[in-house]
Amino acid sequence: MRLLKLALISFVGLFLVIFLLSLLIPSQMRVSRAINIEAPRDTIFRKLADIREWKNWNVLTNKEQLSSVNYSDRKFSSDQMTVDLVSADSGEVITQWKRTGQDPIIGGFTLTSSGNTTVVQAYFDFKVKWYPWEKFGSIVFDNEIGPPLEKSLEQLKQICLEKQ
Repeated sequence: MRLLKLALISFVGLFLVIFLLSLLIPSQMRVSRAINIEAPRDTIFRKLADIREWKNWNVLTNKEQLSSVNYSDRKFSSDQMTVDLVSADSGEVITQWKRTGQDPIIGGFTLTSSGNTTVVQAYFDFKVKWYPWEKFGSIVFDNEIGPPLEKSLEQLKQICLEKQ
């Protein structure tokens, strides 16, 4: 009985320590990548604001495991996820990503011009619940989402430079 009581107290104590550590991790995080493209802002904006153009450069919507893929000017859909264009003006494109069975994620692109160079920033904003396993799981978001964002931006840059 003493051993069972010690195990129970140890388990509760360990869970309490893990929970308190998880409170140090923010509930909201942004994963973003940026690239400089030497192309006019309007050229880049057209590639971002028309989702049909994404099939030429966006790695996240061109995954081989996606089936029933459909592109329209304001929506991407497949069997596993949908992407809706929420808004698009000359400085920002905002999208909503929804995977089957998960909460929607806001993502987008911001454009900042300086001379002939345009800085394109791609980002995803994540909100996680207070559960410790969700908070600790959010630590890997940057490693999961960052490389595909970088590759997509590189491909966007190549396409924009070819069109000039």
